[in-house]
Amino acid sequence: MSRGVTTPPRRRPTRWILVVAVGLLVAVLGGTELLLRAKPLIDTEPFIVEDLPLVALEADPALCRRGTDDETLETARMGLLEGGRITSEHVYACPEAFDGLRVTFVGEAVGELIQRRGGVWVQVNDDDYALSVGPMGAHRQHRGFNTGLAVWLPDGLHEQIDGVGRPGRRGDILLLEGVLLRADPDDGGGITLRADRLEIIAPTVAIDEPLHTPQAVVAAILAVAAGAALTWSRVASRR
Repeated sequence: MSRGVTTPPRRRPTRWILVVAVGLLVAVLGGTELLLRAKPLIDTEPFIVEDLPLVALEADPALCRRGTDDETLETARMGLLEGGRITSEHVYACPEAFDGLRVTFVGEAVGELIQRRGGVWVQVNDDDYALSVGPMGAHRQHRGFNTGLAVWLPDGLHEQIDGVGRPGRRGDILLLEGVLLRADPDDGGGITLRADRLEIIAPTVAIDEPLHTPQAVVAAILAVAAGAALTWSRVASRR
């Protein structure tokens, strides 16, 4: 009795699928980087805010975390006695140190003014993009992430704001004074600044970004390719 010859199972081209996938990923990342490098830049000098109040706190935010001892909290508070402003970085690193204290905060009003009874909520960012190097996208400097505080502005205060930051616009730069709350019940227990004084130290500015021609061409090509692929899949499904 002869033994039958066993045909080995055909191997799926997994290797080539991975090679193609990696190649596509590299092409996408490389193309994105090239588009970023080809983007026309604008002069960000008008968006840099000068003569800001000095930061009151010298301690490294990394040294102060939730649940720290009283001595560390007192050290964080001492800088506020001599004036100056707080930063969102210090607040989020050690919210207990500022809970219930009257503070000064400077940043850009961004997003939307969210109307509520008696006032509005607004996000105020104090990162480098808001105060130092200009709006993200107008330059190639990378300074971390957007950071800021949620701020409550009562009626009679928020009406001073002429513009908030969004694509194509740098918002008003606000100098705010008020009481910081570590767990504001009116904001779902979040960290907020209840402001009672507002001063605009730099007005809102429109950002006139030039047309990014290479990006527009690539977008048009991809749109045509996507439309062709969709049409082909519909035709193929009817056969």
